[in-house]
Amino acid sequence: MANPPFRPTATKDLRSVEEEIDEAFATNDLVLLPFAQCAWTLLSVVEDHHFKITVSSPLEAAQATIYVDGLMNSLTYPMRVCYQRASRGPAPFEKKLVDTHYQLADQWLDKAEDYAQFCTIFPLFHAKEIDLHLEGNRLIPTDWSTTDLSYEVYDRFIAKRNPNDETSLDANPVRQELIANMRKSGGFFSVDFTRSLLNSLSKALGKSIRSRHVLPEEWQFKHFSLGEYRAVFSCLQAMAFGWFCARQIVAMDGASAVAFPSAVWTPRKGQLLTIISRHTGIQKKVVEAILLYLTFGEVGIRNPDIAIQPLVDLTNGQYAISPFVMTHVNAERNLCVLLNQIPADRKLYSTLVDEKENQARTETIDALGALGLDFKHGQLGKTDVDLAIIDRKAKVCLCVEIKWFIEPAEVREILDRSEELRKGVRQANLISKMFSESDSTLLALLEIDKSYDFLAMVGSVNFIGGHRVQHPDVPITKLWHLAADIQHKGSLAASVSWLRNRSYLPKKDIDFKIEEVEIRSGNWISTWYGIGHAQADLALSE
Repeated sequence: MANPPFRPTATKDLRSVEEEIDEAFATNDLVLLPFAQCAWTLLSVVEDHHFKITVSSPLEAAQATIYVDGLMNSLTYPMRVCYQRASRGPAPFEKKLVDTHYQLADQWLDKAEDYAQFCTIFPLFHAKEIDLHLEGNRLIPTDWSTTDLSYEVYDRFIAKRNPNDETSLDANPVRQELIANMRKSGGFFSVDFTRSLLNSLSKALGKSIRSRHVLPEEWQFKHFSLGEYRAVFSCLQAMAFGWFCARQIVAMDGASAVAFPSAVWTPRKGQLLTIISRHTGIQKKVVEAILLYLTFGEVGIRNPDIAIQPLVDLTNGQYAISPFVMTHVNAERNLCVLLNQIPADRKLYSTLVDEKENQARTETIDALGALGLDFKHGQLGKTDVDLAIIDRKAKVCLCVEIKWFIEPAEVREILDRSEELRKGVRQANLISKMFSESDSTLLALLEIDKSYDFLAMVGSVNFIGGHRVQHPDVPITKLWHLAADIQHKGSLAASVSWLRNRSYLPKKDIDFKIEEVEIRSGNWISTWYGIGHAQADLALSE
C-alpha cells in the first residue's frame, strides 16, 4: 500500500511523529485477512526463512545467531498488529501458499527490522538517554559515534550460557521412528505424536536444552509449579522439533514449495492438551493453565511478545505453533518476564530473588571446585559479600557482587536492569573501600590481610549494561564467563588481570564493526547504528 505524500509542517512534535511511525508500520493489507490467516501466514514465512538459513543455505554459526535474534525480534511487531487489528473468530482458514500473502508478510517482516529501531530510539529519548530533533522528515538522534559500544557488543556476542554446555539439535536418532509416524501427500505432512515417538524426541532434544533449565523446580506460582511448567514446555519443544525434522524429511523427498503449507504446526486445542497431559502425567487443568500463560496476548498482557508467549490461538479451535520460535526461546527466562507482568505471580516471583542469587553462587563454586580455591560469603554489618573467590597460595582475592535478574528484552527493561547494575557497582566500590581502609570485619570474614591483591567486581548472570553503567574500578562480566576464564587459565591472578585490563570486551574492528544504518517507517527517516562481527554482515542494534 502506497504511503501518503509527506507534508512537513513547522508544528509537528515528536509525539505525533511517533504516532505516525507506528501507524505507517501497522498499515499492511495482510491485516485485512481474518486473524487465523494473517497469523498463520506470518509464522509460515518466518518458518521459510528459518528453513533456508538452517537447511537450504546454512549460515555460519555467528551469522546464524544474529539472524535468528533479528528474525525473532522482528516477528513480534507484525504479530502484535495482527492480534490488535485482524478480525478474530471461526473464519475459513486455508493452509496454502498464496504469493501475494507471502509477499505482504515478507515485506512486513523487512519493515519490522527498521521499526524495531524506532521502538528503541523513542523510549531512549523519553528516558532522556539520547537527544532527538527533527529536520524535515528526518529524525536526528544523538551522535553515537563517540560512544564506547564494546559493552553493548559484549552482551550481544558473549553467549547467554556457556557454549561448552550447549549441543546442537540432531534429528538422526529419531529419523526412522519419525518417518514411521508421518503421513505425507504433496506439499502437506502430519505427525502422529505417539508415546514412543515423544519419548524419543524428548530424549534427543533433552541434552541440548537441559542447561537452559537451572531454577528450582519446586518453585510454586499461582496455577502451577516451575517443574510442571518445565515439563509442559519441554514437551512442546520436543513436538516442535519433531515437526521441523518432518519438514526436512518431506522436503528431501521433493515436496512442492518445500512443504510450506505444513511448515507451521496447527494442532486442535483439545488434542494438544490431551497429548501433553498424557506424556507428562500432569493434570489437564494444570496443563490448560500453562498453555493459557503461553498463548500470545492472554493473561492480560497488553503488548505480547511471541518469544514470551509462543503459542498463537487462531480463534478457530486450533493453535499455530512455530518450530522456529519454540526451539529458540529460553523457557525459564521468558517465564520470569511473563510472571513479572502478572500482579499475582509477580509477588510470588519477587520472593524468590534471593534464592536465585544463592543458586548462582553455588553453581560458580561448583564450576571452580577443582582448582584448589577458597570461597567465602556473608554479612558485613549493613552490607554483605555475595561471593569471594580466594587463592590462598598466590594471595589473591576477587569479591563478586552477584546480580541475577531477568534478561532485558526491550528498552524499558534495559533501563531498569541498568539501575540494578549501578547498585551492584556501588556495592563493589563500598567493599573495595572497606579493604583499602583495612576494615576488620571484612578481613576477618574473608580471612585475608592487606598483602592480598584485591579486586571487587559485579558478576551478572546475563547482562552487563552499556557504557553509562560502567565504572573504571569495577569490571562487570557475565558470571559464567568469569568462571570459564578462571577454569581456562587455571589462575585467579591471571583472571584478575583479565578483568582489570577489560580484556573480556570485544575489540572494535577486530571482533566487531559499527556502521551507520538508515531506517525508515512511512515517510519518516532516521539513522541508527548496526553491529556486526568484523568479518560478518551487519546486524541492526537491538
